[in-house]
Amino acid sequence: MLRRLIVKNLAIVEDLELELEEGLTVITGETGAGKSILVDAVSLLSGGRGSADLIRRGADRLVVAGEFDIDAGARSILAEAGLPASDRLLVRRELAPDGRGRAFVEDEAASVRTLGRLGERLTAIHGQSSELELTDREAPLDLLDGFARTEEEREATALAAARWKAAREALEALREVERDRAARLDLLDFQVRELEPAVPGPSEVEDLMIERERLRHADRIRSAAETALASLSEGEASAADRLGEAARAFAELASIDPREKAHRDEAEELKGRIADLAAAARDAASDIESDPDRLNAIEARLERIFRAERRFGVSARELPAVLERLKAERVELSNFEDALGRREKEAEAAQSAYRRAAESLSARRRAAAARFSAGVEKELEALAMGKACFRLELRTVDEEVPRPSGLETAHFLFAPNPGEPEKPLEKIASGGELSRLQLAIRSVSVGRKVRGRTLVFDEVDAGIGGRTAEVVGKKLRELARHEQVLCVTHVPQIAALADRHYRAEKGEKKGRTVASIRRLEGAERVEELARMLAGEKIPETARKHARTLLEEAGR
Repeated sequence: MLRRLIVKNLAIVEDLELELEEGLTVITGETGAGKSILVDAVSLLSGGRGSADLIRRGADRLVVAGEFDIDAGARSILAEAGLPASDRLLVRRELAPDGRGRAFVEDEAASVRTLGRLGERLTAIHGQSSELELTDREAPLDLLDGFARTEEEREATALAAARWKAAREALEALREVERDRAARLDLLDFQVRELEPAVPGPSEVEDLMIERERLRHADRIRSAAETALASLSEGEASAADRLGEAARAFAELASIDPREKAHRDEAEELKGRIADLAAAARDAASDIESDPDRLNAIEARLERIFRAERRFGVSARELPAVLERLKAERVELSNFEDALGRREKEAEAAQSAYRRAAESLSARRRAAAARFSAGVEKELEALAMGKACFRLELRTVDEEVPRPSGLETAHFLFAPNPGEPEKPLEKIASGGELSRLQLAIRSVSVGRKVRGRTLVFDEVDAGIGGRTAEVVGKKLRELARHEQVLCVTHVPQIAALADRHYRAEKGEKKGRTVASIRRLEGAERVEELARMLAGEKIPETARKHARTLLEEAGR
């Protein structure tokens, strides 16, 4: 649900901010006052096509931002795109005069495609100039599934389709290999023979590199160790000799003054530590010898390991896993007929599982399609389209391709007048008819699909008035009990039924036309409804009629 909308430099809008709430919100105003600019703003936030023509003349950029409440489905889309998600989400779109644009989610760069996917979850725009949900290829099936409550069956079908697809691909990969099996086996034998002796032990590389460095610098190690040994215990005036003298002196002091016993003991401890250091230096000097043959062997071993790393494009630690994978493939190819038979059985089992899941989904759809069609026709009758024919048609598709959506496609067929053949909506319905069709379909499936979306209706009142307009308004209000509804309208009967009423106005600022939108309440709302009823010259009877409309709406 859209909580806040910010628009800067869009057409004649310079700077606009709206706080939006649940329920039905209408926007009214004179033609050209900027009512439909809000539709354009929501469309941009939903990934709609941007154009430099939308930017206010002289502005350096257009900015549209929206703050949405989102659900788990939207969070999943954001997670797939690596974008942050919280219960309240800020989406921003910018366009520059050179045609370049940027999109952001919580101030992190996002693609317009991601905004489009997110927009499908958060908004639905219905009007003559928008990309209508009804004419989207996947929409009829999605709407039918929402009406029939097939969530579990559709999820099971999608999962079975993914498993069948994976099994088919594994089988095809094995069949591809069959054509070059002999050559592949030869290559695998060569790779295993090459890799097997190169695979290092758990810490072999680290140990060899340490030993290599010691052998490379054997003379330096021995020289340093001998120097340390001489300084500690074997040279003239060595540390051991001088410390021995100091220890004896402290012993004599302690025999006179008991307080010096601690220093005597510390001196004895230091003698022991000096002896340990001397032993370590002696060992270091005696343990190292130049060994060119051993050094060459280490270099050769490391080079074999490093060559295998380069050859297979992995680190030394990954070489054992590569070897096991090559051996496993060699075994499978050596027993190819068994492997092929196993893969074929796996693919057949996956196909059967998919068919069972998809047929269960199809049964639910077939049972619901006629009820769905009848429900929409009934709603159309109340919307002054009682002679129109509407039908949702299911068409079976080729099962050879595992489709996550099941065994059929759905199509909306429509005939606005008696005696005319049914045709797809996009080929026959006008903009106003599409808006009312969308309203009828929403009324049938209300609360059954994605709850909490923002539905935007533009031109839903085209060509209607009187009793029909009142029915349309009531259906919009009923729809708004489940989903946030924004409606641009010229019809007072619809405007009177809204929970909130905004008026779009345009004025002049520094010689430029500027649009604004403000909320109407009390007398101002009565005056706007009266203007919509009577025109610019408003008689008292129009105001009385406006107050009556509001009173009836309140009841």
